Amino acid sequence: MTGFLLCCLVACQSLPPESIPPATTSPPVPARTLLILWHAWPAPQDRVLAKLVEGYNRSQSSVQIIIQSRSVASISSDLALAVSEGGGPHLALLKSHTLGTLVEQGALLPLDDTFSATELGQLLPTALATGQVQTATTLQLYGIPITFDTLALYYNQANFAATPPADLPTLLRVARGLTDTQSDPPTWGLALNLSLDRTIGYLYAFEGRIFDTDNNLVLGTSGRAGAEAWLAWVESLHSDPQILASSDGIAVENAIMRREVIMTVDWSYALSTYHDLWQEHLGVAMLPQLHEGAPAVQPYVQTDLIVLNARSSSTEHQAMRDFIRYLLSSEAQRSLLHAGCQPTNMLLDLNQQPDLSPYLRESANIFRRQAAQGQPMPNRRETNEIVWNALDEMQANTLRHLLSPAQAVSATEDLLRQRLNLVP
Repeated sequence: MTGFLLCCLVACQSLPPESIPPATTSPPVPARTLLILWHAWPAPQDRVLAKLVEGYNRSQSSVQIIIQSRSVASISSDLALAVSEGGGPHLALLKSHTLGTLVEQGALLPLDDTFSATELGQLLPTALATGQVQTATTLQLYGIPITFDTLALYYNQANFAATPPADLPTLLRVARGLTDTQSDPPTWGLALNLSLDRTIGYLYAFEGRIFDTDNNLVLGTSGRAGAEAWLAWVESLHSDPQILASSDGIAVENAIMRREVIMTVDWSYALSTYHDLWQEHLGVAMLPQLHEGAPAVQPYVQTDLIVLNARSSSTEHQAMRDFIRYLLSSEAQRSLLHAGCQPTNMLLDLNQQPDLSPYLRESANIFRRQAAQGQPMPNRRETNEIVWNALDEMQANTLRHLLSPAQAVSATEDLLRQRLNLVP
């Protein structure tokens, strides 16, 4: 046996080199860039986002997006904390009004040199402005708007031979004629939630101002006359027995859901709710003007911005830029529109979508027109923490008859100067 093993060993050692098969080596597999995306989108928008990400991942060999859902109440603060600790997602979809605070905390990457002027010029200008933040030296871009939201007039077409009147005096007269408070349940021609975000667009129609173009506080000076007229107008709606106008948003919403309301003002995100209520009779129209020839009503435009982690690498930066371009493509924007989101890419022809439900197409045209004449929802930290609360209190004090419009404006001017450390 020993001799046999030795023979085998000698035989193996004496094999010629050309008889040994060469070792095979596989080409190196390029590393895949993994990007984490945080969002707080509700259903059904979250499912559309998931499908878009899935389609993008299938088309990419070197990049994979992993989506993670977060709480809408905490996503911004969670992002700031995670970045400060050296982590966090690579990208996030955030409401635009939270942008300024995150920029102050150094959590986000500026995007001014990331996209060309041509690319940015394809976006709805008011929506693009929500992604810009005024820093100490300049106006910088920190977020790219993927969808937008603004206000419009919703109405039940079954009660109109045509569209509702385009000016407020006529519309209010028609609404009062449709109201029947003696019926059971009552019928309201017009119901309005008098929350600040739904009324402040008319402040600018009355030519009132909080700040001027140089960001100087002018509420109690050059903006006073318009602000007082706006407050008096809101109070007149609140006191009108033929209009359901209340700062109690739940009461207004309950009346709408009980089908007691024919017209109301609401955000575009509520479109599916009104379609469920009124079905083929759903109508959407521009916000009525104060009167013919009056300045345009300027409701706020809120957006969902995609932002980048300030700590991202150059390789990740390139991959994130490509993904954002994908979300702004006509295909992705069309998918978002089908889910009831309002697309920000102006190159998407809303009237050339044969598979789009007529009510989605018609309402999208209205929301785009309304947003074009609206104003970007403020995104500075001071606005969210100080200014907004002061304005809300100013309107509430007027509605409760605690202060006259003139007194409310004066008190709010003084309060803002104190809290913003401005010269009295």
